[in-house]
Amino acid sequence: MNKVHLTDDLVEQLPFASAGDRYEVYDASVPNLAVRVGPRTKTFILRRRVGRSRNSMRVKVGAYPEMKTVAAREQAGDWDNQARHGLDPTAAPAAKAAAELMEARSTFRSVLEDYIVYIPSRNRNLNAAGDIAFLRRNFLNAKSNPWLDKPISKVTAADVVSLIKQIQHRAPAQAYHALTQIKVFFGWAMHPDNADRIGLQSNPLAALRHMKLGLRIKARTRVLEREEVAAYLAACTATPYPYGPCLRTLIETAQRRGAVRKMRWPQINFDRKVWVIPGKTSKIEDAHQVPLSDRMVALLRSLRDALPPEHGPYVFSATGGQKPIDNFGALKIVKSVKAQGADAGGRRGRFERHMLASFEALAPGQELEDWVWHDARRTARTHLEPITGRTEVAEAAIGHGPQGIVRVYNLYKYRSEIRRAFNVWSELLHKVELGTCTLAEWEHDTDLVEGADR
Repeated sequence: MNKVHLTDDLVEQLPFASAGDRYEVYDASVPNLAVRVGPRTKTFILRRRVGRSRNSMRVKVGAYPEMKTVAAREQAGDWDNQARHGLDPTAAPAAKAAAELMEARSTFRSVLEDYIVYIPSRNRNLNAAGDIAFLRRNFLNAKSNPWLDKPISKVTAADVVSLIKQIQHRAPAQAYHALTQIKVFFGWAMHPDNADRIGLQSNPLAALRHMKLGLRIKARTRVLEREEVAAYLAACTATPYPYGPCLRTLIETAQRRGAVRKMRWPQINFDRKVWVIPGKTSKIEDAHQVPLSDRMVALLRSLRDALPPEHGPYVFSATGGQKPIDNFGALKIVKSVKAQGADAGGRRGRFERHMLASFEALAPGQELEDWVWHDARRTARTHLEPITGRTEVAEAAIGHGPQGIVRVYNLYKYRSEIRRAFNVWSELLHKVELGTCTLAEWEHDTDLVEGADR
C-alpha cells in the first residue's frame, strides 16, 4: 500500500472517483490516516483495531475542505493513541455530540416550561395559577429577558441578578418574590431526576440571598375598619355568583383565598357543619377541618339549591362546577387607572367600584386605603382574638397549626370553640352589613358600650 505525505494541495488535486466507486490514499506521517475519495466528497478517515477486536474499524475524522490536513493529522494522532490504550475513539465525539444536543434543547425557556407543567401537581398548591402567571410575566418575556433561550447550564447568577434588578426598579416587592420563585425553580431543576436530563451540573443561585441584593418585603398589617368591611360586604352582595359569594365566604371563614376558591361540595358536611380542606393543598400538612357558622351553612345551602343538578364539584365556578374560579385581578381597578381618578369601565374592577361607592356613602370625605384580598383574612383573624380570648383557638381557626412539642402531643382541634367564635364573627358581620354594629361591638370594648358611636 503506497503512502504519501498528505497536504492540502495534494488532497485538492486528487480526482474524484467514478460513480459508485471510492479509493483511499494513506498518509505517510500518521499510521492508518487516509483520505477517502468518493464521486463528490473527500473525507479523512482513521482505520484501527480497538482493544481486543480482531477487525479494524473505520472512523470518520472530518470532511475536506472544512477540515484541513494538519487538523486531521492532529485529530487522528490523538485517536490513534486512544485506540492503543483500548479506548474507543468514537466515544468522545459521540458523547460531545450528545452533550451539545442536550444543551441546545435544554434552554432556560424549555426547562421553565417543563416546570410550569409540573407546578399544578406539587404539594401545598393553593396558588399554582398565580405562580404560573408570575413566572410567565417576569421570566418568559423575551423583551425583558435576554437569556431566555440560553442553555440553562450556562445561565449565571449575574444573568438572574440583572433581571431581578430590572424588576426591583419598578416593583421592589415583586423583585423579592421573583428571586424566591426563581430559586425554587432552580432547586427543582437540580433534582437528580431533572439535572441529568437537562445537563445542569450546579445551581447558579445557591449563594444568592435576598438581603445581599437589598431585597426586603414589609409584612402587611392592613386590617379593614368597620366602614371598610361594610363596603366590602356590600360589594359581595352586588357582585353576582360565583365571585360575590366566594368573597363573602373568604371573610366569613378567614381561610386562604386559594382554599376558598377551590372549595368542593364533597368537602362540606352540612350535618356536622364542617368544611374539610384536604391536606397538602394548603400550607399545612394535614387536612384542616373548618367549623362553619350557621349563616355560612345557610349561604352554602342556598347556593347548592340554586345550582342545576348537573353542576360539577366546585362550589364557586364559572364553568358549571368543572373548574374553580381564578381571575380575581379583574375584580379590582387597575392601579394606573385608579391613580388617574378614572373609572376602569366595562366589567373590569366591578367589585372594587361597588366597594368604593359604598364606602363613600358610609364615610363621606374619607379615602379608602389600598387593600388586597388577604386583608379580609387578616381582619377576620384580628377579630377572632378578642372573640375567643385564646390565641391558640384563633390560630387553629384559620389553619395555623401548633409548633414544637405542642404539635406532637396536643391534638385537640378546638372545633366547638371555633364554631362558637365563627358564629359570633358572622353575627358581627351581619350587624356591620345592617349598619347596627356599634363602635363598642366592633372594637370589643365594653367600656364604650354607653353612648357608643354607631
